[in-house]
This record gives sequence, C-alpha cells and structure tokens, in this order.
Amino acid sequence: MGTTGPPRAAAPAATLLYAAETALVQHRAFGDSRYIRSQLAVTYRRRLRKLAATMPAARRLADVLDDDAQTSPGGGGSTRQHQLIGDIVLRCAIQHAMRQVIKGDTYGLPLSLCAALFDAASAHWSADLPGGPLTAGMPAARRLHDSVGTQVWRQEEGPATLHALPPYPAAFLAVIEHNYGAPLATPMPEEMAMLRRGWDLLHTLLPRLAHSAFEHVQILALYTADGGWRGKASSSQFRVNGCIFLNRSLIDSPWWLAEHLLHEALHQKLYDFRHGHSLLVSGYDREDAPAVCSLWNAPDDSRSNYWDAHRTLAAFHVYVQLALLCLLAEQREDEFAPHYGPIASRMSGSGRAIDRARYLGEQLHAVTWPELGLAGRQMTDWLVDVLDVLDVQPRPAGASLHLLLDLYQRQSRKLELFLENGTTIDHRVLAQQAGLEMQATLAALQAGGHAQALENLQAQLKTSSASDWPQTRRIVLQALSNMEGKAENAGKAGNAASDIEKEIVREMVQQSSRQLAALGALS
Repeated sequence: MGTTGPPRAAAPAATLLYAAETALVQHRAFGDSRYIRSQLAVTYRRRLRKLAATMPAARRLADVLDDDAQTSPGGGGSTRQHQLIGDIVLRCAIQHAMRQVIKGDTYGLPLSLCAALFDAASAHWSADLPGGPLTAGMPAARRLHDSVGTQVWRQEEGPATLHALPPYPAAFLAVIEHNYGAPLATPMPEEMAMLRRGWDLLHTLLPRLAHSAFEHVQILALYTADGGWRGKASSSQFRVNGCIFLNRSLIDSPWWLAEHLLHEALHQKLYDFRHGHSLLVSGYDREDAPAVCSLWNAPDDSRSNYWDAHRTLAAFHVYVQLALLCLLAEQREDEFAPHYGPIASRMSGSGRAIDRARYLGEQLHAVTWPELGLAGRQMTDWLVDVLDVLDVQPRPAGASLHLLLDLYQRQSRKLELFLENGTTIDHRVLAQQAGLEMQATLAALQAGGHAQALENLQAQLKTSSASDWPQTRRIVLQALSNMEGKAENAGKAGNAASDIEKEIVREMVQQSSRQLAALGALS
C-alpha cells in the first residue's frame, strides 16, 4: 500500500520524529502554547488600557483582567483569562476599536457595539463562566472532541431571525460577512462524524502537537465554496483570529482532514504568537516590499503566487510541521488503512512538504529577511533546524526545478481531465502551445549541455503528434525530470548553466499555466 499519490521522502528514525514533535510543542517561545497565550493576554490587556481613556467599558474589562494577572504566576493571567481573550469576537472588538480610536479609521464593528461587547465580557467574567461569551451557550455535543475546547459552528436560526441573535453570535456573523462576504454552512450529522474521525487520526499521529495547535482554535466552521469561499480548500486569516474554516465538499477523507485541521490550527498558533512578539517589521506589507514566488502555485494577473514576508513565514511554519505529520502518516498507513482508507492523493506528501519548506526557508533568508523582526528571524532559524532533522536526503541549496515540475505535472492532469470532459478546443491552439513547450524544453536541455537527453527528445519528436498537447506535456515532463538531478547538482557546484535552465523552464511552465487558465482548464 502507499504506492500512489505525492512523492514520499525518506523518513528519519522514530526517535528523531518524536524529538521533533517534542521541540515543536515545548520550545519556550515558539512551541509552548501556554507561553504564547500568556503573552497574548498581556498584549490584549495593554490594548484595552489604551482604549480605557475614551471607553469606560474597556477600562472596566481591563481592571478585572489586570487584577487576575496580578495573582497569576508571571503576570500572564490565569487559564480562564486565556480562554476569555481567546474569544474571537472579543479580540475583533478590541482590534476594531483600536483602529477607530487610535488611528481614526472607520473599520469593522461600530464603537458602540465594541463597548457593549466589552461589558458583556466583563459580565461573563463576573459570572465565573468558562471560555468566552461566543461559545458560552454552545452545547458540549458541538465540540470537535471532548479533549479540546474547539466548537463546530452551527447556526440554528434562519436568515430572517439573525437580528434576534445575542450580541456575540451576531457580531461573529458580521465579522465573517465583512471578511468573506459569504455565509457559513451548518454541518450535517455525517459531517460532524467525519470531522471527529479526522481529529482522531490527527491526534493518534501527533497527540501533543495536535493539542498544542488546537489550544489556539475556538471555532471550526464549514462553508460551501461559493462567493468569497470560491477556490478555497480551507482558510484562516489574521483578522479572524481563533477560527478555522473548511470546505464541506472536501471533508470526505480523514487523511485530508488530519492535514487541513493541523494546517489551519498552526496558522492560528502563529497568529497568536505574532500579536505578542516582533515577528515582522513595521511596513512589511508595503506595496514595494520584497515578495517570494511560490513556484508550485499558478501565476495570475493579481500575482497571488507572490507572497509577502508574513505569508511566506506562515507557510514555512506550516510546511515544516506538515512534513512531520506526513512522514508519520506514511509510515503507519498500512496500520490505519483498514479504518481510514488509503492515503492516495489526500495528503500533500512528505516529499512535497519538505521540498516546499526547504525552498521557503531559503527564500526567507535570501528575499524577505529585512522584513522579519527579531522573533521572526529566530523562529525561521529554529524551524530550519527542525527541518534539518526531518529532511534526511536534502536537495542541493537553491534547488527549485522540482517545484516547477510539480506544478507542471499537476496541471497536466487537469488538462487531461478538461479534454476528457468533451471540451472542444481549436487544434491549432493545442499544436501551437505544444510547440512552444517543446521548443523551451529543447532550449533548456541545450543550455545545460545535456547532449544525450537532447538527442533522445529529438528522436521522440519524430514519432509524436505535434497537435497532441497532453502527450507533448508527458514527453516534456519526462525529459525535464531526467534533467532535474543533473541540473541541480550542477547548481550546487556553481555552474551558471543550471540557472539558465531553471529560468527557461520557469518561463515555460508559467506561460503554459496562463494558457491553461485562459482556456478554463484550471477552474
């Protein structure tokens, strides 16, 4: 079993995998959720104090939280305070009020509503209730699992009665509308069962890391991939801190769920860390800031495949830890397949996760290093150390051709499915594109001095159809895959031809991707 799907990396010894998980949950600054949430509480109390001068409700809430912090070890507040400040709506209210009071922006929830939400949080605290006001009325039956506090969002009320909702659920839905412009879905019983199977699998593979990550997730919500959710397999964002979102049409595999649950929860853990630490410098997101090209993503007019320092670091943070998850999943697939089914293509795969993590780690140092704060730089170096433990057969520094070929291969399959569905395309368009890609491949082989590979490819051309674009792509992929190892090893030795080859292939793959998008083959 386990012979299909994304490439798999060689696994380190079991003791090293265990040590990697230990580091990821126990590192004093970057892994310890208790510490991260403690610093988060300090940060939000400070923000409430800034609001206190003009908002009495903020002062009242800050007073009770400060009193609690004074009696807590280290001044970070009690576990109960961490739970309260973990409330998505309360955090949004503080952030939105800060934007309006401190910066003078018109943004988010109205100030009068923010004040009401602060008073509701104070009343929640005074009533000695656990958790936060948003989840206070949710039954235990909606929890993802008994061992974690994460609630699965379910909206009982119909659209006509939303105005009658209590302040916190109503504000939550307003925040979702503001950020995504589309509604959430109510999970069916079978979807709840599948979510719990995904959690069970994740918890079995990485029990400590799963719990650490989900210390930062208050709400899990499903959506239908329409409107603002279109094209998203799962989602998280810094402005809706504490909530993760999953595409309900994709949650049919525990393996997929295990990966995406961890993926999105890790984003939340990093967001919490960012609130209390110098992760990024001011202005990192300016228009002319350096950006990293995620080579495995399709290019588009909005340059969405170019990532700023925060997105690059967030992806690196996730991919290092997904590499650990995938390595363990692949090792134990035969054991778990009778209950959860085969992995097949339902996970990223350890090889892909390691390759992307390695590339992003290098790009953080080479491209976006000036945009990282002290904590961001130290976290990057620490994660590189963790990756070095997991990546027992590292590629040469600077390797990237394999990432381009990964995109090319995935899009080749999409093209085949597109044509199999009976789509009619002018054969002249197919022949022209096939010719462009073959010419680029010949040029790359010639630039790298791959004489035998060039001769073999030219011989293949004599027997292939010039108008069969899918067939041409298969030939191109085989030729470039054979060239990959030699080109990247040449790059390690400082051979400039390797850079020329990679640039030719990069331009070809990205031009081909744009052509596929124009034809509608990628939608």
